[in-house]
Amino acid sequence: MRTIDFITKESLRRPRKSITGVLFILLGISIFVACQTINKALHDRVKEQLLRFGANIIVQPKGQPFDLYSGTTKGGILLPEDYVDKIESIDHKTMLIAVSPKLYERFEVRGKSLLVVGIKPDERKAKPWWMIGNNVVTDEFPEDNQILLGHYAATSLGQGVSEIKLDNEVFKVSGVLDETGSPDDFMAFVPLATLQKLVKKVGMVNLIEVSTSCIACKAMNIYDVTKEIDKTLPPDAKVLAVKQIAEAQMGTLKKIMGFTMIIYLVVLGLCAFLLINYMSGAVDDRQREIGMLLAMGMDPRRIQVIFVSKILVFAVIGGSLGYIVGSAISIFLGPLIAETRVLPIPRLLLVSFAIAFGLGVISSIVPARRISRLDPVEALREV
Repeated sequence: MRTIDFITKESLRRPRKSITGVLFILLGISIFVACQTINKALHDRVKEQLLRFGANIIVQPKGQPFDLYSGTTKGGILLPEDYVDKIESIDHKTMLIAVSPKLYERFEVRGKSLLVVGIKPDERKAKPWWMIGNNVVTDEFPEDNQILLGHYAATSLGQGVSEIKLDNEVFKVSGVLDETGSPDDFMAFVPLATLQKLVKKVGMVNLIEVSTSCIACKAMNIYDVTKEIDKTLPPDAKVLAVKQIAEAQMGTLKKIMGFTMIIYLVVLGLCAFLLINYMSGAVDDRQREIGMLLAMGMDPRRIQVIFVSKILVFAVIGGSLGYIVGSAISIFLGPLIAETRVLPIPRLLLVSFAIAFGLGVISSIVPARRISRLDPVEALREV
C-alpha cells in the first residue's frame, strides 16, 4: 500500500484527531502571520510618528555653538550652504529624510524683536506637523517676498497683520502656523536665498538640520550616519546626533521587535509541544498495528515515513489556512492596534510553509525514534 493511502485512510478513520493536528499548526502560523503583518504596519506608523521629532542630526560650525532660542552664535561663524550637497552625497543617503539649511537673523518689527529664519521648501519634509487651520502647509509655504509666521510671533505683532517690513523690504504674510509647542512658534520664516541676500550672507547658513530614519536601515543606526557625515564634511563643521531622538527611534524599534519575537517563540514553542504530544499519542494508539507491520517484515523506516508524511500534510494544510486566518486577523485588528490600514504580506505565505514544515519535522523526531526502537513482540502484547 502506498504511503498516501495509509495517510488518507488514517485521516478518514480518525477525523477529529487529524483536525486537531491541523489546528495546532494553524494556531501557530496564524498568530505568526498576524503579528508580522501588524508589526510591519506598526513600523510604518512609528516611522511616520518619529518624523514629528524633527531633525536628529545637527551640523554647525565647530567651536561656535548655536542658541536655537535666541538665534545667535558665539562669534557669528557660518557654514557654506553647499555642505548640503556633500551631506546628500553620502553612501547611505537613502536614510536621509530631509536636509534643511537655515540662516537666522533678528529684526525689529513694530517695536518687537522677531527672529527670522531662512529656509528651503524641503523644510516641510522635516516638519510634516506644520499646519495652518488644521491643514498641512502647502501653498502657504513662503515664496519670494513672502513670510510665514509662527503662532506666537503673529500674536505678538498684533491680529490681522498682513505685511511685515524687514529693513527696507516689505514681505507679505503668507500664513500663520498653528501652535506646535516648539521654538517655531516664536519665529518667522522666509526663503533662504531671500534672507541671505537681505543680510548680505549669500551662500552661508548658521546650521544644517538633518532628519534621518533608523527604520529605513538594518545594519546602520543614526550614530553611524553621523560619523559618515562627519567624515564627508570639512573639519570646520561639527556634526552632532540629538541623542534623545536617536535613542527614541532605535529604542522604540527594538522594543517592538523584542516583544513580537517573544510572542513568536512562546506560541511556536507551545505549538511544537502540542504537536509532539499529538504524534506521541498517535504512536501509542497505533502501537499494536505498528507491531503487526513490523512482525510482517515492514521496514521501520517505512513506518517512520508514513508518520512524518502525515504531519507534513498537516503542515501544508495548516500553513495555508494559518496564513489566511492570520492575514484576516491582522486586517481586522491591525487598524485598532496600529491606527493605520493593514494589508496582507504575500511573502509571508512561503515563510508560513517553512515554519509549518519546521514544526512538523521537530514534532516527528521523538515519535520516529520511538518507532525505530519498538519491539514487535512487546507491541503485540498491547491490547
